[in-house]
Amino acid sequence: MFLLVSIVIGVASVVLIKLFCKTDKSISIAIKVYSAFLFCWIVANRILIAVRDHSVLSFIPNTFCGITSLSLAIVGLFAKKDAGIWHWITYCGLLGGFLTMLYPDFIGQAQSIFYPLTITGLMHHTVMFFLCVTVIATGYMRPSLKKWAWLPLGLSLMMCFGVFLITALHFGDAMYIYEPLIEGTIFTWWFTGIIFLILHLGALLVIEYVRLRKSGKRLFNKSEEKAEQK
Repeated sequence: MFLLVSIVIGVASVVLIKLFCKTDKSISIAIKVYSAFLFCWIVANRILIAVRDHSVLSFIPNTFCGITSLSLAIVGLFAKKDAGIWHWITYCGLLGGFLTMLYPDFIGQAQSIFYPLTITGLMHHTVMFFLCVTVIATGYMRPSLKKWAWLPLGLSLMMCFGVFLITALHFGDAMYIYEPLIEGTIFTWWFTGIIFLILHLGALLVIEYVRLRKSGKRLFNKSEEKAEQK
């Protein structure tokens, strides 16, 4: 039921922003408001986790989705339209939010989804996903083959942060470096990361091909590139 309701509300929010936000300024305001909403949910979730663990260090996000939600909220509040960093965090938010909406592995921690840790976790994942959908749907981030390198760079930084948490702050695990994303499966961080990067590059190639076909150009056509330079 929660998934159905969240999808309806999420889709409605994207449609409403598309309908009523026609200028760059209005879209930017909508993205910032959405990002502030996400920031509230992820911070609330981290505070509850820190209280549960009786540790200030537990406030630091140590999972793929946790660091993505917090980073996305900050990027949404401060980054400009189509800034390079969007080409990392948006794709991570789509993946993390979508997978968690399908398989919320933390939902069994209490009998009710309205248990504070559960509902804040569900909400920040859901808001993260639909914020990313909104960013792409409004053109605030325009998928581009030229900026493909931002994703592998961002993922590498996330894994380095995970290593830092484990080695310097003595976290048991971080960014699923030791454990697979889904227990008992082959979806380790490196396997999932490779598949993610291949799908990302493939999707960008298709998008670029369709975009160039519409403009009458060709993908990787050197003769046309030289002609344009002249």
